[in-house]
Amino acid sequence: MSQSPAPRHLGSSYIMESRIGAGAQGEVWRGRRADAREVLAFKVLRADLVENPDVVERFIKERSTLMRVRSPYVVAIRDVVIEGSTFAIVMDYVNGGDLRDLLRARGSLPPAQVASLGTRIAQGLSTVHRAGVIHRDIKPANVLLSSRPSRGGDPAETVATGVAPGGSVPEAVVPRLADFGVARICDTFSASHLTGAIGTPLYMAPEILSMQAPTSAADIYSLGIMLYEMSCGTTPFVGEPAQLLSQHARRDAGRPGGIPDALWELIASMTSKQPDMRPSIDFVAQRLDVMQSALAGLPAAPRLVAPPQSTASMVPYDWDAPSSTDPATAPTMLSGSNSSTVPGPAAPSMQAGQYVSAPSHISAAGGASGDGGVVAPATVNAPAMPGGNGVSPAAFYPQPGFQSADRVSDGAAAGTPRRWWRRHGVVAVVVVTVLAVVGATWWYFFSGPHVDSTWPAALPDGDRVQEDQRYTDVDDPYLSADRSMLLYTDAGKVHLFDLTRKGTSKVWSGECDEARFWAGPSLLCISTTGQSTLVNDSGKTSNAPFSEGSTFLGATTDIAVVSSGKGTLTGGPLIAYDASGKEKWRVGGHYEKGRVRNGFVLAYESKSKQVQVLSAKDGAVLMSETGKEPDFASDSLFPGGVNIESGPEAFSRVTSSGATIYKADGSEAGTVTGHFSEKRRWAASIPLDSSALKEAYTSLAKTSSSTTPVIGPNGTTNVAIDTSACTAKVEGRKLSLPESAKGEDCVIRPIGGLRDGQLLIQVGKPGYLADETVALVVAVSPESGKVGWKTQGVYVATVAPLDGDSGARLMLGQGTTYQYDLVVSSITSR
Repeated sequence: MSQSPAPRHLGSSYIMESRIGAGAQGEVWRGRRADAREVLAFKVLRADLVENPDVVERFIKERSTLMRVRSPYVVAIRDVVIEGSTFAIVMDYVNGGDLRDLLRARGSLPPAQVASLGTRIAQGLSTVHRAGVIHRDIKPANVLLSSRPSRGGDPAETVATGVAPGGSVPEAVVPRLADFGVARICDTFSASHLTGAIGTPLYMAPEILSMQAPTSAADIYSLGIMLYEMSCGTTPFVGEPAQLLSQHARRDAGRPGGIPDALWELIASMTSKQPDMRPSIDFVAQRLDVMQSALAGLPAAPRLVAPPQSTASMVPYDWDAPSSTDPATAPTMLSGSNSSTVPGPAAPSMQAGQYVSAPSHISAAGGASGDGGVVAPATVNAPAMPGGNGVSPAAFYPQPGFQSADRVSDGAAAGTPRRWWRRHGVVAVVVVTVLAVVGATWWYFFSGPHVDSTWPAALPDGDRVQEDQRYTDVDDPYLSADRSMLLYTDAGKVHLFDLTRKGTSKVWSGECDEARFWAGPSLLCISTTGQSTLVNDSGKTSNAPFSEGSTFLGATTDIAVVSSGKGTLTGGPLIAYDASGKEKWRVGGHYEKGRVRNGFVLAYESKSKQVQVLSAKDGAVLMSETGKEPDFASDSLFPGGVNIESGPEAFSRVTSSGATIYKADGSEAGTVTGHFSEKRRWAASIPLDSSALKEAYTSLAKTSSSTTPVIGPNGTTNVAIDTSACTAKVEGRKLSLPESAKGEDCVIRPIGGLRDGQLLIQVGKPGYLADETVALVVAVSPESGKVGWKTQGVYVATVAPLDGDSGARLMLGQGTTYQYDLVVSSITSR
């Protein structure tokens, strides 16, 4: 056994006393300041890293950035010392082992402890990301454990990891993310030399080997793999490096038994192959935090020796490559004298243990979504969102269809055709999602624009539900702004339907790489060849009017809005077009991202750093506040705190002290003091004017967190929901809702109030299998508690009536989370 090197001085301030480890980047020492007893850790980098002047120069420039990263869940960098050929990073000392030790001893952790540790790891990673750093090597060995938050190298920060299987991990265990500074150095080194250990294959996101610079989404993927391992004791993919890289790019992880739905759904979203599918790190942290109480008491899943069988991904990741068949360009992993080739598109060649990255570059990405909405059925157990048609965004995770703006560059929209629902039990959504309050997480759907005819209060009185139309095997569905048209993908083609016609005959079919509703009932189809075409409600086609490099932000019943940035990073003017493609207005400035709702455009003008709300009708600026750029691609329903979801007559902006309400013309209508978050909201079935919106905020401020104000034509009804007992009460009277099956998660979600005074409520959720408990939409009297009518399915939207009829209709999702139909039904009287 080799002896540890003798203690040595580092500069004039430090003494490195004993070597305690070694890794791919160098050695780890324990030591202290020369004039203090505080214990510190020293990462001494390997010589070839230090010999590169670019590495040293960049790190010195970014030294202050890295040293400012402070979080109780991050091992802080205290100092950087360069002395001759020695380059050392001085860090907090954590003497509690690491997550790898814990998993080696325990195998798998109870779901609540996975959520608890995962929350803190995600919070630490969020701090790292906000500093502009991508870790690139998230793995259990880089998560150190202490018995309390950071105290700067207390030797008492120890954690006993040798707990017997099934025993509890002490609640005081604090995970602390390590080596983010080293990851930054390695990133520079690889960018300039195309060599260096950048990541660990077991946890590596597929895009790491792309010629495109990876984003923070790569860390989210690795964290998802780590949560998987924490849950069952093994990573989802195993094998030689080449096999691992291929599986990361082309295979979906098999689901281990014993992992609760909510946790599994989050892991599945985090490990999506396409980076823009994955949720933001802040959403992950929030979701895991909320999940802890719901998962409390559940046992750990069985420890697995090998992962379950993976399945072929329906949306695999393709590395940037000139050819997918040329063996000369296929990625090769060399191990001794044997080599193996990763099947499929080529990636850069490399030696075992060396994972390369192209030089960094900046790429633009923005969140955008239109009034035309995705119509994926969903079940949730949180209150419905402010305003809208009662559709609640208490969702599982933000979906990728609008994670990035619908960018049209060189005539083609970014992204690839997506078939999300059958893959993860979800579809692409138009707006990003927020958290469920308790219990499992569900899929988000959004009903799109809110016009009077398509809010739930427009449903007629009646006592039974009659099916009018059924659309089978639906994939990637969207509704037009006026709720009269439906599009979805089937058998590789996009199909357009007129919901106001009897039957389900197609108006138009064609091949589109991306398809979204343009102004009114018109369809924007971007083909695989890059041709952008408008299709009207009679099937007639014409060329799209926007210029190359534009970004489609969304549409109303009359106007489609794009940012004409011509491919620039700062964006360009906002331009509005009518259904025929004629320009209606133009607002100069540097706009790149935004969303359109209810006749409002929420956007960010980057030159003046203004968060703005504009009128979609004429482009007039209704509100402009200096602030940070809203994260349109995140899980926030109200980017920048701005709520344009409550209808066409009012909008609001939430700050830390309360909410300011604005009329449709931009004039202030008042403020409500209080703390408002996206975790609590009301359920409205009618659009809210400024007075009603102010009253809605006031109701939230006055009621408890378990109470949902339900707003309808007859006023507001407060519904108290007890998810533990799975009951809903109005003024102490229990509503006679259908009961969930034993062991099922409690799902009670108010949608809104109906004209006859009944409350529209979602009960239950769809199952993975056809014989599992189904979801129901019920109309229930708040006075008697009796159910007036009920129908099977998940509420999706309220849509236009058939020609010649009056009264809006229900659109529901029926089936399982992996295969479902869209059903449109009328409410009638017997």
